[in-house]
Amino acid sequence: MRPLAEQYRDRVIRIVVADRPAMSYPVNQPPALEDLCNLLADCAEAKQLLRAKGWGQGGMTVLEIAQLLPCAPQRPARKKKRR
Repeated sequence: MRPLAEQYRDRVIRIVVADRPAMSYPVNQPPALEDLCNLLADCAEAKQLLRAKGWGQGGMTVLEIAQLLPCAPQRPARKKKRR
């Protein structure tokens, strides 16, 4: 698990179980928690990269920034037949 994902893991456990240290708490579904934390870390890294390239403003979520990105042009479904 990447360091950023581990930080998110600790935060999630602290929110759920506030009275115990995050590292000593046994997790019922470690793969599910690891997947969630990796996704959160990926979103944080994507937001950082997009902000560095000038997309969005401070305080915007990843979804809001993604909506600002230009979409690739759509190809026509079928080619027109020439006569």
